[in-house]
Amino acid sequence: MSSKNLTIAQRNMIVIITLSASFLSVLMMFLLITAFPIIMKEFTVNSTEVQWLTTGFMLTMAILIPITAYFIDTFKTRTVFISAMGLFIIGTAISLLATTFPVLLLGRIIQGMGSGIMMPLMQTILYLIYPREKRGYAMGLAGMVINVAPAIGPPISGLLVEYFGWRSLFYIPLPISIVILLLMIIFMKNVTEQQETKIDILSILFSTVGFGGTLYGFTNLQETGISHISTIISLAVGIVAISLFVIRQLRLKTPILEVRVLKTPIFSLVAVISIVAFSLLIAVETIMPLFVQNAQSNTAYYAGLVVMPGALTLAIMSFVAGKLFDKYGGKEIVIVGFVLMGLSAAGSYILLDIHTSFTLSMILFVIAMAGSGLINMPVITVGINALPDSLIPHGTSVINTIRQFGGTLGLIFIISFISRAEADVEVLNPSQYLIGVKSAFLVAFLFAIVGLLLSLAIRKES
Repeated sequence: MSSKNLTIAQRNMIVIITLSASFLSVLMMFLLITAFPIIMKEFTVNSTEVQWLTTGFMLTMAILIPITAYFIDTFKTRTVFISAMGLFIIGTAISLLATTFPVLLLGRIIQGMGSGIMMPLMQTILYLIYPREKRGYAMGLAGMVINVAPAIGPPISGLLVEYFGWRSLFYIPLPISIVILLLMIIFMKNVTEQQETKIDILSILFSTVGFGGTLYGFTNLQETGISHISTIISLAVGIVAISLFVIRQLRLKTPILEVRVLKTPIFSLVAVISIVAFSLLIAVETIMPLFVQNAQSNTAYYAGLVVMPGALTLAIMSFVAGKLFDKYGGKEIVIVGFVLMGLSAAGSYILLDIHTSFTLSMILFVIAMAGSGLINMPVITVGINALPDSLIPHGTSVINTIRQFGGTLGLIFIISFISRAEADVEVLNPSQYLIGVKSAFLVAFLFAIVGLLLSLAIRKES
């Protein structure tokens, strides 16, 4: 069925199913963070190993996203979406029943496979079922999924872990995901158009080794330093493989990822801006709960409460940004967003200390989330609108790959300033940890300035 032939009721149902599935998959990305101490104790793993429950999930997404355009071109919408949700459910079940850490990690990787397919597919569907003049509204809806889910993860997981144990982070989402799968089977329509394409095994190999090696190298960098042989090899192999992947896509008649969309100047510009914006979003969402727990010695649940108003603000501003985009375009909205992010980061650097009040921490986080809500989806919509409809699946895959991969590297870079402060003492010291937090917020402020300067180059009509 063509997206143009959908009734309003069919379109609304597709939107509900699509956003629900994507929200759950993004929520699961960061949901385990507050459970790390308990998991470390139960499976006897250290902090570096347990971090792979999140890093492995994100790494798998980064690897799968570039291939999603091939899936969308080759298979029907229902087939791809149902398969992705099926993988997510399998991964959730494996994680729930895991009796060893490797099995738990395997479950998370399979979850990441499903999420890596669902995220660009969600954006492609929304772009296709709404006319161009309504795409700002559509991306406002998507923004509430992509931006809000990580922010509400800490309070939800903190509550669940405290009262029901860490396995509740899997046995509660499991039946919800099964219900969404059933709704997909009953109500999902085929809205994407298939076209002749073929899978290129060498491209997948280059993509997997490139993104995996680079991300592993940057993650290792925090623990071993740049001079360690494993870090050097991982980064070198990863960078070379990514370069070979890009070169091969340019030479293939039917590439699995149409990187030529980056030849469109506005698309390339917003791809870079989206990296900066996503780095800021997930960094601030990570730093503030860590500050409340490790610098102020509060519980994970309390840290979750601090960020909860910001999560609500992010949801509201993501939706408002979509409405504003349809009316005014993207440039002014994105500029205001980076100004707010910069003010929040600067305020956090100057004002936060061990005795900072709950209210002040909450306000600073709310300002950051308001800014993020004005940036992330509007800037992506600017880039997608510069492409013809036939390249939208590839455009969403490219920008999601760049955003996910680059944003993860940005997060690792910003958080590394906290890790360096921790490394200076044998036992965690709140005052020393605060120094690391302030350093991280200073770097976040510099990221916001870079994003602001880049956003000034967006064309007025965008």
